[in-house]
Amino acid sequence: MEKRSVKVLLKKASGKIEMSFPLALHGELRHRPVMNRSFRVPQITKQHFLYFSVLFKKDEIKKQPSQFLLPRYKNIGLFLVSLFLVQICWSQEPGEALHLFKKGLVLIDRQQNYDEGIKVLDSAASLHPAKELLIQIKFAKGVALNSQGNLSEAVAVLEENIPLIETCDEKTKIKFHANNYRVLGDVYKGKGKSLLAMKNYQKALVFSENYSARSKATVLHQIGVLLLDKKNYTEAEKYFHQTTDQYLNEHLQLGKYINLGEVYLKTNRSQKAKQEYDKAEKLALKNKDNMALCHIYIGYAKIFFEDGNYKKAIEYYEKTIALSEEIGAQLLTTSSLLHLAIAYNKTKQGFKALPYLDQATVFLNKEPSINYQLNLYDTYASVYENMGNYEKSLTYLKKAGALRDSVFNIEKNKQFEELKIAYETKEKQREIEFLKLQGKKNELEISQKEKALKALNLEKELEASQHQNTILQLQKDRSENENKIILLKKSRELAEAEASKSQQLKNAYLIGFIVFSIPLGILLVVYYQKLRTQRALAKKQEELNAKQISNLKKEQELKSIKASIEGQEKERKRIAQELHDAVGGSLAGIKLQLDHLSSKEPKLSGIVQHLDETYNQVRHISHDLLSRKIENGKFTGVIKNYLKKIADSTQVNINTSFFNEGLINGASNTVQTNLYKIIQELVNNTVKHAKASSIEIQLNGHSDMVNLLYEDDGKGFDYGEKTEGIGLRNINERIDSLGGAVTIDAKQNHGTLVNIVIPIKEQLHAT
Repeated sequence: MEKRSVKVLLKKASGKIEMSFPLALHGELRHRPVMNRSFRVPQITKQHFLYFSVLFKKDEIKKQPSQFLLPRYKNIGLFLVSLFLVQICWSQEPGEALHLFKKGLVLIDRQQNYDEGIKVLDSAASLHPAKELLIQIKFAKGVALNSQGNLSEAVAVLEENIPLIETCDEKTKIKFHANNYRVLGDVYKGKGKSLLAMKNYQKALVFSENYSARSKATVLHQIGVLLLDKKNYTEAEKYFHQTTDQYLNEHLQLGKYINLGEVYLKTNRSQKAKQEYDKAEKLALKNKDNMALCHIYIGYAKIFFEDGNYKKAIEYYEKTIALSEEIGAQLLTTSSLLHLAIAYNKTKQGFKALPYLDQATVFLNKEPSINYQLNLYDTYASVYENMGNYEKSLTYLKKAGALRDSVFNIEKNKQFEELKIAYETKEKQREIEFLKLQGKKNELEISQKEKALKALNLEKELEASQHQNTILQLQKDRSENENKIILLKKSRELAEAEASKSQQLKNAYLIGFIVFSIPLGILLVVYYQKLRTQRALAKKQEELNAKQISNLKKEQELKSIKASIEGQEKERKRIAQELHDAVGGSLAGIKLQLDHLSSKEPKLSGIVQHLDETYNQVRHISHDLLSRKIENGKFTGVIKNYLKKIADSTQVNINTSFFNEGLINGASNTVQTNLYKIIQELVNNTVKHAKASSIEIQLNGHSDMVNLLYEDDGKGFDYGEKTEGIGLRNINERIDSLGGAVTIDAKQNHGTLVNIVIPIKEQLHAT
């Protein structure tokens, strides 16, 4: 025997490879989990050694493995190399199939290159992969063929998958059936076979309820699409709203938005339709989903078409045709060609519509669809009518009518056949049941006749024996029979007693087992509940401890902030008093002395005036450092005076309003001081940075809090992007120290709005 290729022979010798591939395709090829592959290292058996032996002489094949291995492999290195080649070939083909499957998914899902993706999937299937991987390869191919518009091939591939899925375990079968039947329903829907589509959706729904909420939401969405195609818009909208975004990924959300847009468009709610298409367009552009963009552009085109803007509608239909041809979506191209022809027909440009209808005819000859064929004939008829060619228009109207009649007859024949089959099945079941009853009756009659015949024969035999035997023999027989009967009765009584005793023992064992099991079960339940309670208590205790630690940290932070602010206030008060009492007093004394001298020396009048200005500045600084409530006891008056001075010294118009001034003036010194400093900080920021012309300030007192609303019409700033400055940080620290809250609404060139809420329930009249 000649030597053969090692690679080919070792491929034949490959052992069993177990592969688990937990990829669940949920109607789209987006989210793929990490793949797990586990290879079982095969045992070296007699069969495997037979394949080794083809490298040598034919007569050595018959040797036992142990007899063959040692003499032949004197060179240990050759033996190890051969084992290594066997292992490589055992694992190479499944790994290659998996690699090709992943590559096909990328081409189909991410690049939407259906032709190349299908070729790669076919290559993966030809490598004889594991069963679950083969199922998923066929499913992915069916999805791709459906997206491409090759509906007949898609049906064949997906129906081939059904018997394969039936051989899987129960859990895997539920998962694969849920997805396979759903996509099969999609394909039949595309072919215009609504009854078959609904049947497959119903099957998918049954499996999805036992699989996942996400899968169920997907099937409900597709049923909504089918109802939308059947123009049952109310029910379709209900199904779409049942598919909540919680169970839909971005791909399915995209489909939902597009289909809701179609529902709103069909029910004359164009504004709502546009809102849904806008949401869908953002999502499609984000995911680079050209197929979805085709549907969105068709939706926009329909909106413009309904509004009478045919030029804009034509523009969107042309976009759709270019995009659908790029990705190879034939059905979308056909639909867009038909709509584009209708738009040109509306603009009285039938000569432009005809080429598009001819292109659509070519596509429909390759992949027939009843609905599209009807639309094609109707559009041809309308175009030729507008062009004045009534003969051709009538021809196409007749074609459309004949097609509608055939569709109606097909549906009626289907319903009739289904009813006929159901009726014949029921009749056959009745006949079978009747025949069974008749057979039982005949058997009973035969049995009764046999018993009667036996009794008659016994009577005849008994009469013959009576004639043959004497009376004495009869008496002897009778006495013997009586003795036998007595013995049989006794043995029967003993047997019954033993049976009764055995039954009582069994009952006693059963009762004992039940009595023992009940308390044991109760103890186990109580122990389990106790463990659960202890775990729950431990968990709650941990949560409580964490909350207490968090609260202590927050309290410590607030105390630190309050202490810092109080220290600042005390230091400001001390500085203000020093400025007012020491520096201010000294300047006042110097001014009085110079006033006496200025009358004698005119040159000193300028110095006196400058000294007077310095004295006023010192007074202003000391007044700004001190709380006005400390000086005159009316907080709102202090605020008004301060704002009036700012308005007089600047070009800013300041409007103020107070609600419940008595309650505001009755607030604690800490609240009033911090409010005053916050208003100062806000006004200073507006005057220095905002270039505002007006400021609105509202200070409202309530029973449990003070509310400050501050608004200017300045240039504003981007609050979310800008780093927090010292002024804003001081404001936040003061508000935090009072347990309050602040909201800042600021945008570039739109002014600034500040809303501050400070609780005062526990601080009223505090000192």
